[in-house]
Amino acid sequence: MFDQYFIAGCLFWGAVLFCLYQICFSNKLHGQNYEATQAVDRRLAALCAALVILTCTVPMQLTPFQDPANNSYSRQYEYMAEAILNGRLYLDYGDMDERLLEMDNPYDPASRREAGVNFHWDHAFYNGHYYMYFGVVPVFLLFLPVRLITGMSLDTLWATRIFAAVFICGVFALFQLLSQKFCKMTKGMYLLLSAAFSMMSIWYSMDAPMLYCTAIVSALCVEIWSLFFFVKAVWVEEEEKKRIGYAFCGSLCGALAFGCRPPIALANLLVLPMLAVYLKGKKPNWQLFRQLLFAASPYAVVAVLLMAYNYARFGSPFEFGQPYQLTLADQSGYTDMWAQFDLIKIWNGLAENFVSYSPLDEEFPYISCGGAFVNFPILLVSLVGLSRKEIRDKIKKRHLTGFTVVLLVLPAVITAADVMWAPFLMERYRMDIYWLMGILCFLIIGLYAADLSNADKRKFSYWMSLWAFATFCSCMWLFLVPYDGNFAMLTPAKLEAVRRVLTFGQNF
Repeated sequence: MFDQYFIAGCLFWGAVLFCLYQICFSNKLHGQNYEATQAVDRRLAALCAALVILTCTVPMQLTPFQDPANNSYSRQYEYMAEAILNGRLYLDYGDMDERLLEMDNPYDPASRREAGVNFHWDHAFYNGHYYMYFGVVPVFLLFLPVRLITGMSLDTLWATRIFAAVFICGVFALFQLLSQKFCKMTKGMYLLLSAAFSMMSIWYSMDAPMLYCTAIVSALCVEIWSLFFFVKAVWVEEEEKKRIGYAFCGSLCGALAFGCRPPIALANLLVLPMLAVYLKGKKPNWQLFRQLLFAASPYAVVAVLLMAYNYARFGSPFEFGQPYQLTLADQSGYTDMWAQFDLIKIWNGLAENFVSYSPLDEEFPYISCGGAFVNFPILLVSLVGLSRKEIRDKIKKRHLTGFTVVLLVLPAVITAADVMWAPFLMERYRMDIYWLMGILCFLIIGLYAADLSNADKRKFSYWMSLWAFATFCSCMWLFLVPYDGNFAMLTPAKLEAVRRVLTFGQNF
């Protein structure tokens, strides 16, 4: 007689195979191009985005580590909103351990253990006060408005969910622009690649959504919309006044990323090749200068505000609080990030971030987190595509050369910044680069398919949909890897139940 796990496994794998067949081999999806002007296509995209949002945000509730009752430090954004309302930039818990104040180096974890001091984990500690070293912009974007409007604190878990949802919408919106302008993708490729790359970009936040991922996903959220507005300004919109307006919005979103997570904000370098495309053929004059100055003004305003915020806390406009962390490693020497520049360390970080591989484990789920190309092999399509002359010619013809080069180089630049910014790399730091690699991959796939015959394009769309489905499965499988206090690590009984469903109740 079949047990409940066998029946559940049959239902689950049956549903997977049904979905695989429907989304990867449907003539309606792969035989027609996606048209944003068609209401039915827009509704289909909205439905797909909604399903991805639910898939990414619902599992965030599973990790007991995210319970504020277990980890009060994960509520720093909420406490920071209350502190600002009370006229403070520091977090006052009312339980300062005098021994912490007396230590010669409170940032050394070994010294803290030896002294037996009580302290608040992963805060910045400076001049006798606790500070939040995470960027303050999410506080002003979500936590303060919710507190002022409702009178209640916004739970950090819900903040991550909101940022994740808006990010996913941004991916679908940006990819729609790129598809309509440069490559005319089939419905299947546009929808499934948008779903796969948006989920790939934030999969780790499903595992550990609070605090760390709140900072990362908020930066991804504003940066993806920054790119959307800039692409619309440079390549889509034709009316000059609207182009400047879109560029202003792009600058505002891009500038805000520096107050969320600075390494992700390095994606603002993409503005330079887009500016070069915009200026091509234009004659310099005062009107053009004033328009550009207006479009770029959010960068200056946000920079001044962030520097004033840093100066008020740490006495330096360029200090975010990195050297003052009370965490696993002593980072008090990180007052100058460039002093951490080490070519060997950066090289090793690049290898770890892109091609690191861990042998298969004998226990479920059998895998570990690896480099970006190991976790998601679809990203190798970008390198293969760029090696082909016809793809490079299409990029040049569409004035995308500079944009593509910066997209290709940025993940390495951000990885180098992460290596210098932190004592060691973690899987969540790859969220800094997954989204950029996904954008490049989407663009290369679209350019390759652009001039194919209808029959070849349909076949290519089938194959890319299979890759997208495999990427989705990789995200879900990585979600099951016990790591960093996620649900798989802290609730092994739930992981065992998942294993038994996936294996039809058998012990493989």
